[in-house]
Formats: sequence, structure tokens, C-alpha cells
Amino acid sequence: MTRQEYSVPNLDPTEITEQMRTFHAEDVAEQEAWKLMSPMWRMISARFYNLHHIDLRKHVKSVLKVNSTISDGFDFVAVDADKWAEALRLGGFQNDKRERILGILPSVGSVAAMATNGEGYRENSEPSLHCAVAKDFCNVHLDNIGIRLGNYNANAPGHVIDELLWQDEVLPFLLKVGISTHFVDLLRRVHPVVPNLRQVSAVTKEWQPRLAVELDIARVRSRDAVKQLRVFVDFSHACSDSTCAFLNNTQGKTYNDDRMMLMFEVTGL
Repeated sequence: MTRQEYSVPNLDPTEITEQMRTFHAEDVAEQEAWKLMSPMWRMISARFYNLHHIDLRKHVKSVLKVNSTISDGFDFVAVDADKWAEALRLGGFQNDKRERILGILPSVGSVAAMATNGEGYRENSEPSLHCAVAKDFCNVHLDNIGIRLGNYNANAPGHVIDELLWQDEVLPFLLKVGISTHFVDLLRRVHPVVPNLRQVSAVTKEWQPRLAVELDIARVRSRDAVKQLRVFVDFSHACSDSTCAFLNNTQGKTYNDDRMMLMFEVTGL
């Protein structure tokens, strides 16, 4: 018997927004109905099953809360938190270790752990499933920016600034102070960008660090979020002699240009 993959339509994750809601443990029928209808549940569960052979349904005892975006995911109580954590480890997820480098600087894992209730487990890919595991509370969500746990790398600041600060703190604050929901939904398509490992010239393969703001026009992913087509407008500023002299001297080149470009990005092929 061959293993059957989950089959759900290709979706734009920027459109995977749901009405925030909470469930009581006894609301079993309502929870099951949500799983059947929710694009968030279907995309996350498909990724678990297709990439890691994990059947999410067997580990979720009851859903506690559905957050408004897939980057915040949903909260739940596990059937057995220890077995859930073991399934993640066997599936190749990495633990958000809380160690410090040289006893002083927090590692990337410890930075991620600061925003995690309980033990954190992260998929080593981009996008990246991120799971919080505790006895009476778990969460799973999909981060757009993948980071390598343990030591620092150039993608970690982008994850912190865009997803942990902008998406998780600033935008919810704007809603709390009365800013229009429609305007905040538009701002969810805006992503601040700092120098990262993806800023490599397609022609010369040189790293060209840039500060930028990206505005998503459309983003289409496969059913398990592995393959992606993204269309966005890039407003960026490359390093100049004054702002990135060290990097320019190291590379023997000077990048000093501002641009506004319509970009097409294909990943996962």
C-alpha cells in the first residue's frame, strides 16, 4: 500500500487569515468542523505528514485557540506532550537550545526560545514550522524565514525583525489601539528586510547586502508549503561606502544604489 499525501489546493499564505476564535475542550464537533474547513490546519498538517510522516491528528487532543494568521498558527493541548516532542525529534525537528555563545551572547536557538512557551522545536528549512511544546499548552505555526539553530547566521536577524517584532508585536498592537483591521491586513503584506543569506546576485553569485521593504502582491505555495511562487515589489537600498565600508572593502566592490523593482521569486523546485 502506498502512502497517500494530503491534497489541498495551492494557497497564498497572505490570504490564510482566519477569524480569531477560542474553543472549549468539550467543543469536539466544532473543533472537527474547523479542521475540515480551515486552510491553516490543512496546510500545516499536510506539511507535517508529507515531509515528516507525522499525523498531526493523532497528537492533538483539543484545539484551544485559532490565531488570525498562519504565522501565529493555533494553540492546542497534546494527547501526550512527551510523545509529541519525541515525534518532532524523530521527524528531524531541532530543539531551540537556550545556551549562550562564549557564556555571553544568546544563540539563535535561545532567541527563538524567548518567544516560545515550553520547549521549542523548529523545522530546519524555509519556510519553517515552529512548535512550542508544554504539558498543558502547545502551539504550531509557519515562519516564512528559516534560521539555522545553534550558531548565528545572517537569516536570524530577519526572522527576529520581520516575524517576531513586526508581525507578532507591532501589528497586534496597532489592532489594539484601534487601527482598522483592513489596514493592518494590508500591512501584513509588508516585510522589513535586513542583510541576509538570500541576497545573492543571480548572475555573479556575489552577496549584495541590502536594507529593504518588500510588499507582497501574491504568494502561491504547494499544498505542503515546499514550493513557492512569490510576486512582490522590492524597495531597497544597498550598502554604500559610509554604511557598509567593511563589507565593500572585503568584497572589493561598492554597491550604492536604491531601487524599486517588481520581483518574481520561485523556490523549492
